Amino acid sequence: MKNNPLGPRPAPEADPGGLGAAGLVLAAIREAAGPVRVGEIAQAVGSHDNTVRGHLAALLELGLVESEAAPAQGRGRPAVLYSAEPRPGVRTDEFRSLAGAFAADLVTQGSGRQVRERARRIGRTWGESLTPPPAKGAAPQDLDSVLADLGFGPQRDADVVRLTTCPLLDLAVANPDVICQVHLGLVDGIIDRGEGDAEAELTPFAEPGACLLRVPRTA
Repeated sequence: MKNNPLGPRPAPEADPGGLGAAGLVLAAIREAAGPVRVGEIAQAVGSHDNTVRGHLAALLELGLVESEAAPAQGRGRPAVLYSAEPRPGVRTDEFRSLAGAFAADLVTQGSGRQVRERARRIGRTWGESLTPPPAKGAAPQDLDSVLADLGFGPQRDADVVRLTTCPLLDLAVANPDVICQVHLGLVDGIIDRGEGDAEAELTPFAEPGACLLRVPRTA
């Protein structure tokens, strides 16, 4: 049985290296307009279906692609559709570098209450900067889309959001009190813009594969 540790996976890199031919498969999935079948991927990369299946198994293990059953059409086993995890962009890179630098500095100051409060304030300020007031007539930016942009792999179920990946996982494992407070403050900053004093609750490493974030329904 595979080890299934508590907490999320590392956030995927924008351009993961060392994938070889599997990188071509990943690129083909990312360039597709929607979820794609094995045969469509094989055609796009000029390879055999069975070869592509081997690469897909590796990409699934790395958490870079997801699979789902296609809608049933007649008898037989439904086809499997593959889609890529959202590709992290500039926001993820900025968050890793800036939050990582702040967190590393905070960690040197210990892990007391004042350090945790400062970590949360830093996260809140960063979250507010990511969600400026929307232009007239535009909808405010969705919390889940911001978290996805930052590399958290959110999966929502009502007011609970499973954070399945983490852009600062190595630091979070070593210093959860500080790093997770930065992340919690980040969410505070995003949802407080126009939402009064609503605050979120974060349970780090709550279950195999995810941290659990609870947010007000209005967020």
